[in-house]
Amino acid sequence: MVTHESRERTSLAEVLRHGDIEFHQQLQHVLSNPDYAVTDTQSQEQRRENAYSQLRYLVKEMGSTRDVATDLPKLFAVFDGCAVLATDLIPLISGHYNLAAGSLASLTDPYSAAPYLQDLDDGSSIGNMLLTEYGCGSNIGFMETTATWDGDGFVLNTPHPRARKFMPSVGIPVARVCVIAAQLIDKAGTGHGVHLFTARLRDANGDECPGVTITQLGRQPLVVMDNAIISFDHLRVERSAWLSNDLATIDDNGVLSWRDEISRQRAFPSVTSQLTIGRMALSSCLNAAARAALYIALRYAANRVVPMTYVDRPLMLDIPHVRDTLLTDLAATVARTTYGNAIKTSLASSDLTDRDTVVSVMLAKRFIQLHALDTITHCRIKMGAQGMFSANRVADYLGVCHGAITGEGDCDVLGSVAGRIVAKQLSVTPPPEPGLHDPTDPHDRARLFTARALTIAQEAQQYLATPALADRLAVIPEALDLAEAYCAEEALRLLNEDVDHAEIAAVRDVFALHYLDQHAAWYLTHGLLDIAAVQTTKQQLRHAIDNLADNLPALLDAFDFDDEILGAPALSEDLPAAWDSRCNDLPRH
Repeated sequence: MVTHESRERTSLAEVLRHGDIEFHQQLQHVLSNPDYAVTDTQSQEQRRENAYSQLRYLVKEMGSTRDVATDLPKLFAVFDGCAVLATDLIPLISGHYNLAAGSLASLTDPYSAAPYLQDLDDGSSIGNMLLTEYGCGSNIGFMETTATWDGDGFVLNTPHPRARKFMPSVGIPVARVCVIAAQLIDKAGTGHGVHLFTARLRDANGDECPGVTITQLGRQPLVVMDNAIISFDHLRVERSAWLSNDLATIDDNGVLSWRDEISRQRAFPSVTSQLTIGRMALSSCLNAAARAALYIALRYAANRVVPMTYVDRPLMLDIPHVRDTLLTDLAATVARTTYGNAIKTSLASSDLTDRDTVVSVMLAKRFIQLHALDTITHCRIKMGAQGMFSANRVADYLGVCHGAITGEGDCDVLGSVAGRIVAKQLSVTPPPEPGLHDPTDPHDRARLFTARALTIAQEAQQYLATPALADRLAVIPEALDLAEAYCAEEALRLLNEDVDHAEIAAVRDVFALHYLDQHAAWYLTHGLLDIAAVQTTKQQLRHAIDNLADNLPALLDAFDFDDEILGAPALSEDLPAAWDSRCNDLPRH
């Protein structure tokens, strides 16, 4: 499902980077403006206000919100840059750039979108999308907010408390333009599924508009978000506020007509099209945070001397539990970087309502985001006390991961649905017969990856014959395993395209061998490896980790991070001096 395009790469940094380097550099400069730096003395309320001020500054410096929202490499770069340098912005840019501006720019005509996009373009209004509700969570096809035709427009209502929107970031009283998902009901009272509508939730003064009630939620310990509960009581919007994507019309008598049957089928995918981009953008930014966490943790581990005895004082990076964990995480993160970059490239020219496009992002989200959380958690733990402080950034990256993953809460849902679809697609391809493979041979490793995906797909078929609930539940573990196996196979294939770089070859070997080692019991029971081959895999993995360690400086340099901009004391060769400098810069009370 990933489109592979021919490409000419001249450096390792270009292999890992997605998008224009000049835009990345400009963005880095804007996001590192000290006027918006988060300080240790700020309350959560002050950090929220600071984030909104920084968002307006970002919009001013980077140009039209609409242009960034519709230029996907730029949009992904904004997510990645904020994840590394301005974590408090992640919830705001997701709503403002992607969900609100992106939907308005792509799902309605320019004339209808203009009044709202003009305000979003310069940051005079802040955008968001209202989807999730108490009752349906992220399963938005079952939402109960209604938009009923009333003669010249629509009236939005919250029919009961469980249909309240929970929990978009719209709490702070600033001007708001929001895209709202609701069940469209025509004049006859007939429902036509979930559609999107645009409305102003707060006026220029930040006051709630008539028909809107907003209640700000409380403090969140891991991430700064402006979450709220929203309900509607006869919120009126014009006919032009309906984001129909030209799939249907509604006449003055309130009769809805689809353009054709295909348009009816595309209606819900159209509603979720910007979610597809947003899921990939959030996956990309969490992976960027994982790269930054690894950069900081590995640089720290390469300098930190550990006094084990009066004589033995090895570097922290030479201690096996640090070395093995962080370097296998590094290999898997680079693998997900190349995998994610391929999908991001394909999205720019894809139909966002096409099933294969949607499924590719569903698969990527779970594959990338959960690993980013594990990686950043490992970095935080391996850094010990140094990992506790926001000054060293890793703890804040952990908060971003928790906010993104639990805010949407659908990694496993999307993974299991996508895994079912992949199982059906692979059902016509039989798995290989049992036979021993050589883990020292890169070609045999690739074949082992393929064999795992095809075998799991075949084993899942027993649950796919009927739509019975028991089978739908029983297939979930198989579907999740297949989703992971399918993505791993794709990632390995992409790494093999860039093995002319010694660093990528080293990453490829660690990624492949670690995967085989993790699933050694599965390969043994399926007759694809024997005990001797499993032992060989472990030996080869140790050698591969040593080789990756030799290539570590070049690989970290290719991440293109700036130590001065990151400002983490852990990056300094003189740690006490770095902390002295930081502490002396803090205000005294």
